[in-house]
Amino acid sequence: MGDAPLHRLTATLGADAPETATLDAIAVAGGCEERARADGGTDLVFWVPSADAGRVEAALRAVAAVRDVRSEPQDEAWRDALRTFHTPVRVADRLLVRPPWVDADPALGDILIDPGMAFGTGQHATTRGCLELLCAIVPGPLLDVGCGSGILSIAAARLGFGPIVAIDFDPLCTEATAHNARANGVDVDVRRLVVGEDALPAADVVAANLTSGLLVVLAGALAGRPPRAAVLSGLRPDDADGVLAAWAPLGLRMVDRRDADEWTALLVAA
Repeated sequence: MGDAPLHRLTATLGADAPETATLDAIAVAGGCEERARADGGTDLVFWVPSADAGRVEAALRAVAAVRDVRSEPQDEAWRDALRTFHTPVRVADRLLVRPPWVDADPALGDILIDPGMAFGTGQHATTRGCLELLCAIVPGPLLDVGCGSGILSIAAARLGFGPIVAIDFDPLCTEATAHNARANGVDVDVRRLVVGEDALPAADVVAANLTSGLLVVLAGALAGRPPRAAVLSGLRPDDADGVLAAWAPLGLRMVDRRDADEWTALLVAA
């Protein structure tokens, strides 16, 4: 992000928006601040470099549940607000997810994510849950499904996983993942693939921060070559049983779970 001019994008969700709408918006525009509206809806506030504002606004407008998007150039006060929101995230005393203005901790695996490339900065409970559960798995080859910013792929590299393949349907996300992998000096094979349509690479471990519906589809897509373990996130607590039922035929059962801020992350293993 540096000192580039900023825009604030405000995406409005109606009161009838599905529970996954916030995640859908975050997937294309990055970490956000959620603000309740008097009409029962929600405003999702994103800060992005002005040079990227047009394409990110278009991506937000393409999210079905988004009713409107407002774009406003910001002054230095909003840069300070962005820095207040994007604070470093420590995970299991093993990882540190940090923006560029925070120094690395040599005792922790370093994950540098510039909010200007956003698409997931470790602030959301679904991402934090994934990171915590990744720390509990013996490393091996990994497939990051719905890679967003590449934060899970970079974390996996810091934890000793490899080789790592990261996939997403959105070219903005694959671009962000490739950028962040290079910035962090890690080797990630980034590919644009669609879950449920394209053949997926086999992997020993899967990390998937998606929606509950896509997690069910993913289980079917991997049924021929199941992983030994998978981190599954992006679902509400009430959806956990349905997701677990979809993964059970692969021989995978829940061995750990994280619940925070009304979101759930699951670790399933053989």
